[in-house]
Amino acid sequence: MKKIFIVNSRSNDDSLKEFNRAFHSFDQTHLEECEIRYTEHGGHATEIAQEAVSCAKFDDGVSDALVIACGGDGTVHEVVNVLSGTNVPMAVIPMGTGNDFARSIMSDNHRNSCEYCLSEIINDDFVVKGIDLIKVESFDAEGNLIKDSSAWCNNVCSIGLDTKVQFAAKNKVLAHPRSAFVRKTAYITSAVSSLFGNRSSEFKYEAIRGDGKPFESKASRYTLISICNGGFYGNGFNPAPDANVSDGLMNICAVDDVSLIKAIRLILKYKAGKHYGLANFDVFTTSRLTVTATGDEDLMGNFDGEDFSGRKCEFTCERDALKLAFYK
Repeated sequence: MKKIFIVNSRSNDDSLKEFNRAFHSFDQTHLEECEIRYTEHGGHATEIAQEAVSCAKFDDGVSDALVIACGGDGTVHEVVNVLSGTNVPMAVIPMGTGNDFARSIMSDNHRNSCEYCLSEIINDDFVVKGIDLIKVESFDAEGNLIKDSSAWCNNVCSIGLDTKVQFAAKNKVLAHPRSAFVRKTAYITSAVSSLFGNRSSEFKYEAIRGDGKPFESKASRYTLISICNGGFYGNGFNPAPDANVSDGLMNICAVDDVSLIKAIRLILKYKAGKHYGLANFDVFTTSRLTVTATGDEDLMGNFDGEDFSGRKCEFTCERDALKLAFYK
């Protein structure tokens, strides 16, 4: 099997050094079918993945190629949006800041070690299974699809305060790109500082819940709503501790508009995944969700860390949309 490693060259220096050291420690005979491609500019991971798909050959629907996304959640998102629906499988080697999607699909030993992941990929010690993806479609006020705000999401989408937090966190990391401390603390420090501004957004949401009952929200202002395939985002925040990437359902968590004092208390529960059953949290599962802006401003959200906007957004869970290599 051909193995194409797409390595984000903007990963931190320690991760890149660990990857290169581990890769070249293997006997050359094991590396004959391996190819390393380093990204050279924004969007390059997408281009490399497209090349891999165009060159892949199939025997009874089984691909002769495996694409390995080596980077953070942004790199994974880029590769997923090329490989979805192609039957070309993907593996993940976490080399980013949060590596949140990796928390849901592999052990901590693999998430924290390039060498563990590389060993199992090179020695074919993995199993390929289909996983769900969230199809995100954003529409303007006239009902037209906004292509730049529509994509596949493999991990978590959210609308509201989270997007403000993410924007602030990304700016901190960009301002200090080589600081491991800033990378590790950017999200939580941004979350705390964002609590003191405008915390709520105006929208409503509709869904057929996992229990089969239709539902439309009654309130008009919410702190945020998260739509989850994986369980973690924002460098360890855990909005969906019961999430399963292969169950055909999205885990939804809507947070009421609350006072500052209550928000500070609840954010700690939300981060630890201990918010289930608490007042001010609406938690449920569904295969389809619609969120519609009810105020003057468009919805502002993000999927896998990428920003999107629109007057209405539809989220649909698509089963078996991506072939993923799971480590043993």
